[in-house]
Amino acid sequence: MLCSMSSENENKTQRIANRRTYLKGLGTAGTVLLAGCSGSSNGDGGGSDDTNTDTDTEASDGGTMGGDDGTLTIGALQPFTGGFDWIASNTKPAYNLAFSEIEEAGILGGMSLEANEQDSATDPQQALSGLQTLDSAGVPAIIGPSSSVMPNLIQPIQNNEVPVNTVMAGTIQLDDTGGEWLWRSVPSDAVGGAAAGKYAYEDLGHEKMALAYKNDKGSQSFSASVGEAFKSLGGSIVGEVPLPINASDYRSQIQELQQMDVDFVQMTAATEVSGLFMKNYDELGAKEEFNLALGNDVLTPGFIETAGAEVMEGMIGQAPAAGPANDQFVASFEEMHGEPPGTFSAAAYDAANLFALAFQSAGEVSRSVIPEHLPKVATPPGTEVTTFAEGKEALANGDEINYTGASNPQNFDENGNVVGPFNVVQAQDGEWNPVTTYEASTLQEVY
Repeated sequence: MLCSMSSENENKTQRIANRRTYLKGLGTAGTVLLAGCSGSSNGDGGGSDDTNTDTDTEASDGGTMGGDDGTLTIGALQPFTGGFDWIASNTKPAYNLAFSEIEEAGILGGMSLEANEQDSATDPQQALSGLQTLDSAGVPAIIGPSSSVMPNLIQPIQNNEVPVNTVMAGTIQLDDTGGEWLWRSVPSDAVGGAAAGKYAYEDLGHEKMALAYKNDKGSQSFSASVGEAFKSLGGSIVGEVPLPINASDYRSQIQELQQMDVDFVQMTAATEVSGLFMKNYDELGAKEEFNLALGNDVLTPGFIETAGAEVMEGMIGQAPAAGPANDQFVASFEEMHGEPPGTFSAAAYDAANLFALAFQSAGEVSRSVIPEHLPKVATPPGTEVTTFAEGKEALANGDEINYTGASNPQNFDENGNVVGPFNVVQAQDGEWNPVTTYEASTLQEVY
């Protein structure tokens, strides 16, 4: 909807007033974690719809795959290069921490653990090649990649019965497809979108929203989730503006948003697009006309520093609240690595522990045991455990167990999804700080 010239000044005055209200009084410090990765890096071709998702890989026999030398090799299909290489830099030390703890506790008679690492590079075809390599190598389970490539891997994963737990993919395309071979230790974009939409409508009082998003599958997924939640509560979406992946600037797209009768915009994109968008947003003075919420890929201290703390001040986003075992995980991580964990670290730690506990519960290392034993060790009822060692001890005592995670409770539903509480976060003085928390039950009423 375009603004009329007669109401332009009045609308602008109201937008500025709303902006000032939006910036006031929103701060309590706390830990910030992120939801599933919604964007993708340059070169992903927007998800490459032409990728043959029906390609069957050379499947192994699905038997015991621990290795003749007593080594348990877990696959890691991660973005080790490309625009999301920072994610693999965070996940690798986390699953290595889990491997160390699992070895120390002694899995199935004392196996050693290692990772067979394949680079997804946020490129669907390269990710498919990596999946084929891991399948042919006979790995019993894979710690999986981001939203930018996951949609292209769903069918090959299911066709070849390769257990995958993605630790960063929030795409809504996975909402109804998992629960046997495909799992995720991060919530769906539908949950994060519910938090973002609810906060915009109920807490900030916006009735109209525009959506801007990087023109790829992952960003569209999260943007659509925010829009659906906002509309379900009574708000309206007045327009959508795709952001080209390789644009030299986003001035025309921002000017299009400025012409809309809207004072709130959900902008979802990864760092390379968001950085340029924020630069142009500041140059055009758009921050005086509409409030901006960001996708979860850029909710990092580094992005605030890159974009500028003054420009970022007051921006909001959403992120899963820390899981019940997060403090324990952080302490162990810092002891091993000498620095705090990063985004998606806790989810990678949880994924490694869950696979190991499933094998321990089954008494063997085999792909075929995952559909039964992964949910069995992760969901109530059962003795709550937060490490492999605790879980192994409880299983030895004949108890059922419920692994309670560092990233969230890890209670899988029938489709392999997890749901947990979410924080709404705001950029304040160069840091992302939680300003409100929604319990999982509250968000389930929205999406």
